[in-house]
Amino acid sequence: MRRVDLTLAGFGLIGSEVGRQVSANAVFWRSALDLDVRVVEIRSSRGRLAYDRNGLRSEAISALTRRANPIDDADSAAADGPALPFLMDAATGTGAVDLAKRFLRDGGCVVYSNKAPLSQATPQASALWDAAGSGKVRYETTCGAGLPVISTVASLLRSGDRVVQITGCLSGTLGAIFSSVADGQPMSTAIRAAKDAGYTEPDPRDDLSGLDVARKALILARTIGRKVDLEDLAIESLVPADLATGSIDEFLDQIAAYDSGIASRQTAAVESGATLKYVATVPADGPIEVGLASVPTATVLGALQGPENIVSIRTERYDRYPLTISGPGAGAAVTAAGMIADMLDLAHAAKES
Repeated sequence: MRRVDLTLAGFGLIGSEVGRQVSANAVFWRSALDLDVRVVEIRSSRGRLAYDRNGLRSEAISALTRRANPIDDADSAAADGPALPFLMDAATGTGAVDLAKRFLRDGGCVVYSNKAPLSQATPQASALWDAAGSGKVRYETTCGAGLPVISTVASLLRSGDRVVQITGCLSGTLGAIFSSVADGQPMSTAIRAAKDAGYTEPDPRDDLSGLDVARKALILARTIGRKVDLEDLAIESLVPADLATGSIDEFLDQIAAYDSGIASRQTAAVESGATLKYVATVPADGPIEVGLASVPTATVLGALQGPENIVSIRTERYDRYPLTISGPGAGAAVTAAGMIADMLDLAHAAKES
């Protein structure tokens, strides 16, 4: 039986759900997959929160919060015995990049839901992308949570197909907002409703800036082999320049002044048989664009409703009828499950090699 030791980087909604799902399924994996999967370490941006080289007990994981005080950081979970070490990065930002490189150097693997490390500038991200190419890094949940977007693209490429263009609505938040706009709501009202429903980040500007979608587009572009950086993308921010700073309440109060502009664009789209969607367009060559687009309602992207994600992959084989993937593009349960699926695939491959 192969032992697999997990370090969780980030212990918010996704990281804690990874810990819960590992605890719930560990006995099944030992029986069905011959894998002894244990969470041995939990880290936050402030340092190590919990560590036990023999595996943290499920009740200890459940009782832990992100506000726990850091503990002694002397030992290295990445260097313990014959176990296969995994870093599960569900954090935000690039704080765990050096740790990831250490895991890879020590023969371990890294699984990402965190988009920031893989969307760094090329000089900083190249080592991680090289490791992804060699099968030591997986990142399915960086684009579409639990949806099989990255794995589908990778399978197509391995089969000898060539991606022509990937087009997608990759933000459940913006999907919900513009579904409401299509139903006649002012954008400011739609933003407040999405925030109240828990679809947005605490500061909705983090969603409306388009940066999150742009990072997903960049990761997709790099997956199909494009040598690009974030500044190479054309990104339309929906945050007016004069509202980029200031409190969240001030933003929510003042964004109504810009409702008419969005309403005009929606009206123009409807007159041409289309609707507004926030779309990422990633061609094999040419400009990569992220922003509002007038999408015909007769298409799969135009028919999208609510906070779902949808990705259309047009290839040389799937040309006339592109391959389409849709479903929930966010949520702790599906994202954690996607990270765990990546981990199990890598662990199984390592066990068989």
